[in-house]
Formats: sequence, structure tokens, C-alpha cells
Amino acid sequence: MAMKYTLSVATLVFLLILSATAGSVLTSLTASSSSSNSTFEIDVDQAFGMNEYTLLEVDEGDNDEENVITERLHEFQLTASEVDGVVTWDFGDGSTATGFSVVHTFADAGHYTVTATAVTVDSIEQASLELTVDQSGTVESDNMECVCAPTAKDTVVNLVPKQGLIDYEGFVTVEHDGSSESCSLRNPLQECHVRVYVERTMDGAVMDQEVLFDDTFRTNELTVTFEFTALEFEPGEGLQLRLETDQVRDWHKPLTEWTMTAPL
Repeated sequence: MAMKYTLSVATLVFLLILSATAGSVLTSLTASSSSSNSTFEIDVDQAFGMNEYTLLEVDEGDNDEENVITERLHEFQLTASEVDGVVTWDFGDGSTATGFSVVHTFADAGHYTVTATAVTVDSIEQASLELTVDQSGTVESDNMECVCAPTAKDTVVNLVPKQGLIDYEGFVTVEHDGSSESCSLRNPLQECHVRVYVERTMDGAVMDQEVLFDDTFRTNELTVTFEFTALEFEPGEGLQLRLETDQVRDWHKPLTEWTMTAPL
């Protein structure tokens, strides 16, 4: 049997008011949950740094050089907004730290994404920035001997490349350290001579060789510049300079300096 229900006008008005009120409350809650704006930020003193690599060949007189290597890593000063909670850092190189202000160095040249996370009672917020680390190199080799000498040794400068796509720019300078070896005072048959190769290697073995300079001259100092663009290196591949001379007298402690961009 069908049943009939009759709503009074007062009841209908009450239901309409209740529905409108519920919708207003729901709208208010939704707006409240989506209107929060993040104020957490991080900053760095500078987004670019240069690591420094230095190698000195030290010869105690036995023609058996010792390589003394020092590295100075650029320090990045990073700061985060102070929050009522904890800030943790991920530097993109496998290391982390905690605090509103931190100092970090990167062992290798490269591009790094640094991310900071702020955790409070009410929220978890993150902020990131990009840092770039290039590398400079300086090598002071021991005296370079004539390839004709019975005791002649290799003078090789390792440019310590990293895996990826790299640009290089640098120079090699050679000079004599005594007036008795003056190139400018020699007769034409005794002109000074230097040869510079650039070599690609694989696991230490030379795979490719190119002459950068090979000539005689009549000055007591010579600088050979070099620039390599978009060189790509895979694991095990290397890059080095080889210095040689055909003259009887030695060159005194050749100096090589270069900069290398962060690998891509």
C-alpha cells in the first residue's frame, strides 16, 4: 500500500537552510586547505665554484720524482629560512646535512641540484637550487730532458678529465734557468726546441696523439696555449700532454695550467 508524506512549509524552509549551511561549511574547509602559500626558501653565497688541483714533481736527485698533489675544494655557504622545525639538506652528491646554515664542498667538478626540506608540526616544505663546480689545474713538472739522453724520461701532464662532455683552456710554459743556456745567444745550429703533444688514453694506454707545437725558437721562454671544446670522456678514458725536446740542454720545470668546465 502506498504511503504519502506531506512536508509542511516550515519543514521545507528548514531543510533548505540546512543544505545551504552545509555547503558553505564545506566550501570554507576546502578553501582553507588550499590557500596556504609556502614561505620556505634557500639561498647560496654564489652558485658557481672552482676546485683547484695542484701537482708538483719533486726530484731528490735520483731522477725518481715524487708527485705531491694538493686539492682545494670550493666552499659553498648555504642558508635556509628559519622555521619552527628541522631543515635537512641533500646536496646531490650522496651527502646530507642538517641545520639552517651549512657549508658544503664537492669533491668532483659537476652540476648539482641541492634540495632542502623543512619539517614542522604543520607542514613539510622543500626548496631547491642548482650549483656548478668547475676545476682548475696546475702542474709543475721536473726538468724536461732531451729525448736523445740515455736517462731521458717522459714528461707527461695528466689533465684529470671527468666523465662527460668537457671544455678545456690552458697553457704550457717552458723556460731556461741559467744564462749559460740562453736560447737568444745560441748560434743558428743551437736553437732551442720544444714539442707538445695532446694524447687521448684508455686505461693508461695512449690511443690517439696530436701535435700542438713542434718547432725551434730563439727566446728563453716559450708559452704554448691550448683549447679543447666538447671533448667527451667515458669511464677509463683520459687526457694528457706530453712534453719533449730535441736539444741537449734541459728545460727547467715546465709549468702547465688549465681550467676545465663541469662535465655535462
